[in-house]
Amino acid sequence: MSYFSTFLVYLFYGLAFFSIGCAILFRNFRYSKLTISHSLWALAAFSFAYAFYEWSELYINLFGDRIQEPKSIYVEWLRLSKLSLAFLFLLLFAWMVTVVQSKRIRQIMRAVLLVATAVYLAVFLNGLSGPSLSKEAITSLEVYARFILAFPATLIAGACMINYGRQLADDKKAYGRYFRYTGYTFLFMSLSAGAFPVEMDSSFFYLRVGVAYLLLLFLYLALNVFDKEKARMVESQLHQAYLSDKYKAIGQLASGVAHEINNPLASSTLSLDMLENRLTEPKQLDLVKRTRLGIDRAATICTALLNYSRSAEEVTQKTFVNRAIGSALQLLAHKARDFNISICGSDTIYLFCNPIKLEELIINLVSNAIDASGENKDIMIKFEEKVIDGYEYILLSVTDNGCGMDIQTQNKAIEPFFTTKPIGQGTGLGLAICAQIAADQKGTLAINSTKGVGTTVTATLAKEI
Repeated sequence: MSYFSTFLVYLFYGLAFFSIGCAILFRNFRYSKLTISHSLWALAAFSFAYAFYEWSELYINLFGDRIQEPKSIYVEWLRLSKLSLAFLFLLLFAWMVTVVQSKRIRQIMRAVLLVATAVYLAVFLNGLSGPSLSKEAITSLEVYARFILAFPATLIAGACMINYGRQLADDKKAYGRYFRYTGYTFLFMSLSAGAFPVEMDSSFFYLRVGVAYLLLLFLYLALNVFDKEKARMVESQLHQAYLSDKYKAIGQLASGVAHEINNPLASSTLSLDMLENRLTEPKQLDLVKRTRLGIDRAATICTALLNYSRSAEEVTQKTFVNRAIGSALQLLAHKARDFNISICGSDTIYLFCNPIKLEELIINLVSNAIDASGENKDIMIKFEEKVIDGYEYILLSVTDNGCGMDIQTQNKAIEPFFTTKPIGQGTGLGLAICAQIAADQKGTLAINSTKGVGTTVTATLAKEI
């Protein structure tokens, strides 16, 4: 190729990878729910490293004849180092993105990557152990780096991206096709940049440039989903904030209504007392007794609702866990009517805490368990005492046999406003509030969940604070 053609090819080839790195770097993946979001930094690192390698190749191709010995050997070493570093980042990306595969396939792919790394390391060390290291030997090592490292890494990354795109398409996500197209482009790149030698005719260089820009295009389209995710997250947070204020107002209204209901209930109880003193027939007294049970039940619920709505700024007191669970389940009676909720724990277990906060913790955990349960209506509440690092703690856990959560959902479940429920059915604040209550009690909140099996949320609470 002419000097001008060489300049353009290497310039734009490096620019393609530099743009890929920038496209990834300027995306915010912190709140992303996509599985591969946490592995894209390795692809960005590869793109930047490979871009600088190609631009240094441009300099060497144009002015390499002016570099004299022994500097030329150092230059060749620098080239090999940059290329190896870039491909190691690519291999790391391929390793991380295998998380989208099934366990068996993931193990096979990672084994291939480990073998490729070991083989290249052996070849590299063998090249170093030779009697003299010439420019030809270093060039051979560059070829091995492309074939042993880049080829399998790009091939596996492409296969994983294709599989991930299909998973998204199966979930009715339209943007899944862009991840799939990105995977196909990776496969082409594995052949153009890894399987074939560098010393090809000029048309092959143009093909490499074309593949690089196709990769940039499809990856850019795929990455746009992260911007949409952020916009949806902001919109959802605003909506959840609105719902939170609405629920607060409803709670205050319910508290006022409960207070007002208590007055006629007290009057009704007094009237029943007077009526009971005037009646003598057993049937009539039985009817009065039944009526009294109903009124007492309503009064108990109103009292529990008023206690729950009180300000949390109260002095801590000795609180029996079983009583807090009973009060919480009483408030959830309407929601838990069809569920089999079993309680396992000693009646003598207590802790010094704010009883209202403890009830709030239990209500949120049980309510989440009810929402997550499918056809299996069994929920277990378990509490026990345990000594950890010389301190007494109460371990309170709620277990359901519902839909469960994957690892990514578990990692974000405690974040405020994060919810997997449809808009209007959850604020995403329940577990965040539970975590804060546990922290106030010098404890922690842990989630152990398996997709399709169930979830156990355990609050570790200090017995005394």
